[in-house]
Amino acid sequence: VSLLIQVGKEALPPNIVPEILGTRDRRELAKVAATAPPHGLCLVSVNYSQEILQSPPGSPPISFGRTHQLTKCKLPFY
Repeated sequence: VSLLIQVGKEALPPNIVPEILGTRDRRELAKVAATAPPHGLCLVSVNYSQEILQSPPGSPPISFGRTHQLTKCKLPFY
């Protein structure tokens, strides 16, 4: 998250994103961007295609858990 914020502020060039992510090493990321604080992060939704949600014929019913509404998020939604 903070890497993208740095790119958005033009503090880092956009081409650095694939380079850093390609290393798969958090130490490389830490050299150019600080860790983003956990407060303020809110999962808004997860969407699956109908193809993925189809279970094979004859399989038992699947429960995908409870549904939560966006209103439970403590942050304003923009």
